Amino acid sequence: MYPADVLLSGEALNNLGRIRKILVVRNDNIGDVVCTTPCFEALRESFPEAFIAVLVCRLTEEVVAGNPFLDKIYVYDKAKHGRYKSVFTAWWKQFKVLLDIRSQHFDLAIGIRSEFSPSLGWLVYASGAPHRLGLKPPKKDKKFSFFYNIYAEPLKQPSHEVERSLHALRKIGVDIEKKRLFLKLMAENRKQALDFFSKHHIQRNKPVVCVNFSRRLEEGRYWSYENYVALIKRFLSEDIQTVASCAPDEARIVEGLLKVSDHTVPLYWSRSLKNFAALIEECSLFVTIDGGPMHIAAAVGTPVVALFGKIDPRVWAPWGEGHAVLRKGNDHNLISVDDVFGAAIKMLRDRAALKVLEHRSGRGLAGMTKNGPFTR
Repeated sequence: MYPADVLLSGEALNNLGRIRKILVVRNDNIGDVVCTTPCFEALRESFPEAFIAVLVCRLTEEVVAGNPFLDKIYVYDKAKHGRYKSVFTAWWKQFKVLLDIRSQHFDLAIGIRSEFSPSLGWLVYASGAPHRLGLKPPKKDKKFSFFYNIYAEPLKQPSHEVERSLHALRKIGVDIEKKRLFLKLMAENRKQALDFFSKHHIQRNKPVVCVNFSRRLEEGRYWSYENYVALIKRFLSEDIQTVASCAPDEARIVEGLLKVSDHTVPLYWSRSLKNFAALIEECSLFVTIDGGPMHIAAAVGTPVVALFGKIDPRVWAPWGEGHAVLRKGNDHNLISVDDVFGAAIKMLRDRAALKVLEHRSGRGLAGMTKNGPFTR
């Protein structure tokens, strides 16, 4: 019998109603944490007076910064991210963060992840919270069962990561009807995006497509550079304003690839996740392979043409309506430039047609997450 069978009976379960301090822990990547943001709103609605904090790694700090449903953010550095020269230094810094957390005497700690993770469980256990909620471990990890004492059964059917992140909260009676992604952007983030548009003479009253060059070779997740360039040429041939984006470490390579036709294609990159998000927010459409930038686009309300390979889009598709998911087997490169261009043009035309209909009916853009391509 798991400890939860005892903890969730009688008076112990009633004690959850007197929770005053809650810690949420998510220790993986940007897209994962973006998909976790609905949990914060759900917890705030169920525990309106509680002090709610989150523990994330530094890579994802900007995702949660400024979230109105959180009272405090704890950040630690993973040794593998190389911020410190010594692994022991990284561990020592992490230990100090955990000491700070323990000093706060949290009543409830929640580990959020779609599958049981010993490293996540350890962070939850180390918080010192008497109530610790997470996924029930599989048999091979049963030795780690003491990390949690309230268990949620893992979802068996393929479900989106947003649903899977919220799933454990049902165990403590949290209402999970609202499932909105949230990414707080500041005025300075939006200003630098507008400055970029102005510098490159991009007209905001016309469609702007952002093509995101992204390669994760170690995971077998990439669309060839040649395909990206060919796609940009197609957009330019239709006089569609096009911006390219990439990670900072790819900027030099991508810049060399962008000398296409007689047009200058602006390249955007930033070490600030929120500046990047603000740029995406200003665009009418975002084209990318599956990954963190795709989830950022969904969070700021920009329609996405998402290219998938071996990753299951039922779990990782951009959250919400109005996106297009393309997949042909387990290889991104089976998706042709024609496939992507066709999907993008259809989305732009559909949104333009919707704008015309709404203008004629006098309804404006009620119900849409952001301005469409012809409404800026």
